[in-house]
Amino acid sequence: MTSTRIFWHFRQILNRSRLKSTSRYPDSSRTRETALRLMRDVGIKRAEEALDLYPHQLSGGMLQRVLIALVLALEPDLIVADEPTTNLDKIVERQILDLFLDLRSRLDAGIIFVTHDMGVAAALCDRIAVMRYGEVLETGPARQIFEDPQHEYTKLLISTAREISDAPAKAAPAADLPPAPALFSLENIDLTFPASGARPPFKALQSVSLDIREGEILGLVGESGSGKTTLGRTLLRLYEPSAGRLTYRGQDITHISERAMRPMRRELQMVFQDPGSSFNPRYTMGRSMADALRMAGVPKDRIRERITGLFTRVGLTEAHADRFPHELSGGQLQRVGIARAVALDPRLIVADEAVSKLDVSVRSGVLRLFREIQREKRLSMVFITHDLEVARFMCDRIAILYHGKLLEIGPTARIFAAPGHEYTKALLSTLDHGLGGAKFGERAV
Repeated sequence: MTSTRIFWHFRQILNRSRLKSTSRYPDSSRTRETALRLMRDVGIKRAEEALDLYPHQLSGGMLQRVLIALVLALEPDLIVADEPTTNLDKIVERQILDLFLDLRSRLDAGIIFVTHDMGVAAALCDRIAVMRYGEVLETGPARQIFEDPQHEYTKLLISTAREISDAPAKAAPAADLPPAPALFSLENIDLTFPASGARPPFKALQSVSLDIREGEILGLVGESGSGKTTLGRTLLRLYEPSAGRLTYRGQDITHISERAMRPMRRELQMVFQDPGSSFNPRYTMGRSMADALRMAGVPKDRIRERITGLFTRVGLTEAHADRFPHELSGGQLQRVGIARAVALDPRLIVADEAVSKLDVSVRSGVLRLFREIQREKRLSMVFITHDLEVARFMCDRIAILYHGKLLEIGPTARIFAAPGHEYTKALLSTLDHGLGGAKFGERAV
């Protein structure tokens, strides 16, 4: 779907559906009018413009709206929605869920909603089937599943989901204690991606100023396209700022050469969103780890011992070092990713949506591991997430980003109790009050 314009997909669908144009020509005006109507029906405001764009030019939420419009054109009796809200911020997630229910109402269609988000399942679904390893463990009305689960795995899913959703915000340091010194300082950072072909220059970050303190977890929260990942990569100097000043441990690193950056690289590590694609599929996990340790100067005769110790620390065994990426689960791969990040004793780890693709039981374990290792090693951590509950569970302070701008930053408890910006208030309004207070099927029509 990535190499053709949005209208091409509507043309293919409409010329084969009950809504097809009376004209046989795929570029007929009636086909375009129908596509525009469908896109407006799902809340795409600039439909005329969006219809002529490529998929990569749309945000995640907009792409989901386009896909729902295509489904609407087909008028199906059954819709299978496979993790349609993963990686979407809470505002867009709520809009997409409402669209699905509107679609069900219009078409009188059944929906199979595949999700690992227990909060979404509680609020959206009439009935729930709990699966593990290809087996349906139990099924029943949503209220029954959440209030009286029968299978131990279901109980585990619900309890771990509640652990995160109902967790209080991390307490701020005592008012009489001075703040920890800054490890990183950003002053009026801009980042502009240059023009490419017909695409104009794109300003990804605009006048961002903040500090990252020693030993703290700073959350970067915002919707898809807000600049979270770009800011994280700029911190690691994977992107060079277009303007502003970036200081690490008192040294200006804004425009220094890669050769000058090299001694700092081992102090600055990243844990990626998709653990499967962050490892060479042809290497065992041990070899991937060994390469990093070897480049850091660890003696060859101590590398295996170091790998075993790291794997043990993140809850894996020595046997995992001899396996390839496809032989490990998502949670195991992410644990290896954490082990690789801490192997070089960094001062800062940037975790980019590191748990967004993990199911709730695995996610809880990985989050606890992050917190334990951060406390043990007194690391600074930048935790990038669109999940407000995860941010509340993990972070000491939270920075809210929107369209490349920093809207506000403050202690987690203050952000949740007294948000200062209207966008932050809108984000927080999407939070359920924990699974214990969920209104089962509250979006049902």
